[in-house]
Parts: sequence; C-alpha cells; structure tokens
Amino acid sequence: MASRVIHLAIAAELAGRLDIHSRERFNFGHVLPDMVLGEYEVRLPLKKKTHFYTLLPSGRKTYDFYSFFEEYKDRLTDELYLGYYVHLIEDNVFRQYLYYRVGLIKRRGEPELLDELYKDYHLLNPLLRERYDIALPTVPVGLENEDIYKRFDFNVRGYLDEMKGDLTEHPEGELRHFTEELINEFIQESVDVITKEMECLARGEHYLTLDDYSIENYYKGELRK
Repeated sequence: MASRVIHLAIAAELAGRLDIHSRERFNFGHVLPDMVLGEYEVRLPLKKKTHFYTLLPSGRKTYDFYSFFEEYKDRLTDELYLGYYVHLIEDNVFRQYLYYRVGLIKRRGEPELLDELYKDYHLLNPLLRERYDIALPTVPVGLENEDIYKRFDFNVRGYLDEMKGDLTEHPEGELRHFTEELINEFIQESVDVITKEMECLARGEHYLTLDDYSIENYYKGELRK
C-alpha cells in the first residue's frame, strides 16, 4: 500500500481538482485507514479490515470501495469520509504499480520486500514534502464520535507520532524499486481516476468496477520460482 506521505501528496493534488471545503478533514481521512500499529502479524489483519479487503468472484482481491460506499454514501459530503473512500481506490491503483509496473508480483509477501519498500518510502519523503507541501494531519474535532472511527481499532496518536519522523527526516541512499518520476506518475493517475469517479458518482454511477485494479489472489507455481 502507498505510504502516508504519498497519500497526502494525492490529497494535495485532489484539493485543486475537487470542491474540498475542509482540507483538514480530507487529509485526515486520507490516512485514517492506515492508522493501525503493531508487528506485521498484528497489523496486517487490522489493515485488511480497515481497507475493506475482499475476494472477488473472479478469484482476484481488492480493497472494496463499493462496500464502503454503500455503507457511507450519505456521508461522502463530509471530507473525512470522502478522504477514506478515495484512500481505498488509491491503494488499489498503487498495487498495480507495485506488482505489475515495478514488477514485484513474484516477491509479494516477502518480509524483505517490505523492508526495501519502507526504505524507498523514507527516501521519497523529503522529495514529496517539498513538492506537495506536506504537513502533519490535524485530528478532527469530535473524531471519537464518528461512525468510521468507532468501527475499527485505530491508534491515531501513535500513528501521528510516527509520522512526525516522515516530515523531518533526510535519509541518504539510493531508491531501489521506485523513482521520483514513477511515484509522481502514480499520483497523477490516482488523481485522474478519482476525479472521474467523483464525476460519475454525481450522475449516480461508478467510474470504476471492483475488478479494475484488482490483483490476483493466489500465487501460481511459477510465481514462487
């Protein structure tokens, strides 16, 4: 899934495309699905829940933004919920880049790959901060009363404390899997797709299907080689 700084870069771009009234709520909603902490074995099942992970009849998997929409469609005028909704779409788009464009599908699930990706994220943070003017999200007033917040076991304070490092670090090293150009391309594709989705929602339909940007669920034999 995309890093928190990458999500906030998309939020900054979308603010110029969409009629966003509260950027604070929109930005916070953009990272809320990721606000779970703990060791990988603990964090993964929690993130599957917060991201509405589902298996499709096609045998592929996706983050089910349709389910989120059906449950919270009357709340999407609230930018907190809108930010959450588009986060799910962004992560689906990101996995296409990660596994198919970058070509890492054969390494999916490897702990070493996660370490490599996080190193790339840290190296990208200063570049994205400067280009997109990233700031620490503000906790919305009354968050504890929001339906989506009460639904999952979020760790807002711990997550934001961790994120402070993203906004100050200047690590050294070379990007391994990404380039700045590729990340900016992903950001622009996400912005374009989400803008079209919102235009279609205004007409009472979706631009995307659940199969769009879904990925294969099970490893095939050749993928283990």
